[in-house]
Amino acid sequence: MTQTNVSQQEVRRERNIFVTNAANVLSEKLAKGAEKTEVQYLIDDRQGSDRFALRLYTIQKNGHTPLDQHQYEHQVYILKGEGLLRESKDTDSPLKRLKPGDSIFIPSNAVHQFSNVRDEPLVFLCVKGNPQLYTHEAPTGTPDETEQNYC
Repeated sequence: MTQTNVSQQEVRRERNIFVTNAANVLSEKLAKGAEKTEVQYLIDDRQGSDRFALRLYTIQKNGHTPLDQHQYEHQVYILKGEGLLRESKDTDSPLKRLKPGDSIFIPSNAVHQFSNVRDEPLVFLCVKGNPQLYTHEAPTGTPDETEQNYC
């Protein structure tokens, strides 16, 4: 059977295992709404992952991710530093303190924002479901930059 006769799903199963090291992945400034925050896209659709993305975030002192609310859920694991998690658009709502070893689950459509007020950078891993998991459409092409730059 030639590649042209194989379904897209079968081609995906034939992809190779991908291994990288964070030291070899470029760091990019996070999109609008963020301050002093960089992200490394460790694994995503560019390496053949159709369902999930693994990203490494670094937030410097007085930095933050955008105040986000989006369809996909994600999980965060704090590696280093201490931070704060906002869970509401209300600026007077209490913030949750975060420290190394904390795991955070953010359900679909939950308001959230990570920030760092300490001298040491806040570093965390984030696994997110790709947008096509939340639609009934088959994946097509590369998600646009705005989809990748969410936290």
